[in-house]
Order: sequence, then structure tokens, then C-alpha cells
Amino acid sequence: MEDNTEMLVRASQLYYEEGLNQSDIAKILNISRPTVSRLIEEAKRTGIVEIIVHDPIRKDPDYSNQLRNRLNIRDVIVVNGTYEYDKALKRCCQAGIQLLDTIIMNNQTIGIAWGAVPMLISEMIEERQSYNVTVVQMVGCLGSGNPNVDGHELAINLSKKLGATYANIYAPIYVQSELVRDYLLAEPQIEATLRKAMHTDLIISGIGSIDTNSSISRSGYWNDKDIRELISLGAVGHLLGRPYDINGKPISRAGHYVVGAPLEAMKGVDWSIGIAVSKDRASATLGAIRGGYINTLITDKSLAEELITLLDKEN
Repeated sequence: MEDNTEMLVRASQLYYEEGLNQSDIAKILNISRPTVSRLIEEAKRTGIVEIIVHDPIRKDPDYSNQLRNRLNIRDVIVVNGTYEYDKALKRCCQAGIQLLDTIIMNNQTIGIAWGAVPMLISEMIEERQSYNVTVVQMVGCLGSGNPNVDGHELAINLSKKLGATYANIYAPIYVQSELVRDYLLAEPQIEATLRKAMHTDLIISGIGSIDTNSSISRSGYWNDKDIRELISLGAVGHLLGRPYDINGKPISRAGHYVVGAPLEAMKGVDWSIGIAVSKDRASATLGAIRGGYINTLITDKSLAEELITLLDKEN
């Protein structure tokens, strides 16, 4: 046992401290390369080697792994710690930027909507140079009077940070007439933007709630009566201005016609990243995932725990 421990230690020192490859280590120790590989793995398993990742945004790997498997989606990142809503959202957006740094490449189309998530991403992401990257506003603007969250400025600001071009939809998110909606969608500039929105490689989005805290409510598009009606119809959340139920089924209402891409535009995308915090958005998050609109979730521990509670109740 002692001899094996010494061999584990020596192989690990050569590999991790001196940076030798496994073939060189095999020659030094006069063993085969597969044996070196087994020694290194055993050293990690037995605790002789401890790997510490110094991450400025601490993650919870247990929750992440559990939800990734139970929700059957591409990835889940759960940010550790307990924070007030604004700080929790900012930390999750920082985790989102860490992910974006590994997946944003040349020749991509990046889709966004509006709200706090793309605002924080566009503010915090580092400037870079990209080739043939376009940032697309996927749905009309909120018109809240705050250019930082409305949509137009977000696409422009993010494109500047990425060294990219942008495509905007110069129209409100909702119109009351189906005829007006169809007229706007047929406008050449809007039609061209929506074509791009239907073929994105990467989408970054918040996950909207059905309450007075929603950005749509704060912008005056939904009042208390609208919210009560949506809840009575089974709505739990919204994406691209479109409400949906716990299974992701869209809920439509007369007088609220969306000028933008349909929810189907979020399906089949390589990376459709939803960022949400707070246990109050657990149902909205679950519906977004079940609808196939989100394949990567970045969230805080409180929402992660509530998601697990919801899943447990259904089993």
C-alpha cells in the first residue's frame, strides 16, 4: 500500500507540478502510459490530488447536476449564496458572461429581447472584436421611457461591445389590432429582422413573470385585470412578450398582438440561455423549459430549490 501511495504521489507531482505529459511520465517511471492515466485518476479519487477551481462566482455543482438531469436540458448553472433580488440577478448575469465568453464565436446571430438581463449583460461584458456577428432584437420594444431596458438601445449597446452589427424592430411589443400587427410584420425592415430572429445561434433572455413586477406590467401593457385574466387562463410566465402555461403552451389574447418572433424561434437553437432568480419564478422557469424555449438555465439557489420542490410534488 505504501509503495502504491508513493507511486501515486510521484506520478501526480510529475503531471501536475512539473507539467510532463503521460508519455514522458511513463518513461521516467518505467510503466505504461495507460498505467500513468490510472495512477492520476486514482490520485484524484483517493484525495492525494485535490483540484480547486478559483471561480469569482461560486457555483453549486450538486444542484446544477441534479437539475440538469431532472430537467433534461443542455446545461444548468446554479449560483451559490443568498442575495437580494437585484444582486442575485447581477451575479447570475456574471455567470452568464462567463459562459458567453466560451461560446460566442464569429459568424453567429445572437438574439435578445429587452429587460434587466440583456441590460446587465450588455453593461458588464468585456469589449471584443468579432467577425460577422449580428445582435438581433427579437420582439418590439417596451416603450417604457427607459432606453436601458426597452430593446433598441440594448441591441445597439451589446453589438458595440461585441464588435458586431445589429438589427432592430422599430415597433411596440403589442398592438391592439391584428390587421395592424400584420401590416407591421410585412414592413421590409421588420420582416428582414424577423428572418434573422428565426435563425439565431444563441439567445440570451430573462424569464418573465405574470405579476405587477413584470417589465411588461411596469411598462403599462398589462394592468391588474390583465394579470388576473392571464392567471385564470393558466399563464405562469412569458418570453418574447408571449404568455405560456406550466407546460410551455402559448396563451393568446385578443387585443394583445405581438410584433415579434414567435416562441418557436427559441426552439432548436444551439444555446437558448434563460437567466432568472427568486423562487417566485420557478413555475415560469419550468414552463419555459418544458416548452423547449430554454435549453440552458442560469439561476440562483432559491429558484433551484423551488424547482426541485415543484418536480418532487409532481412525482
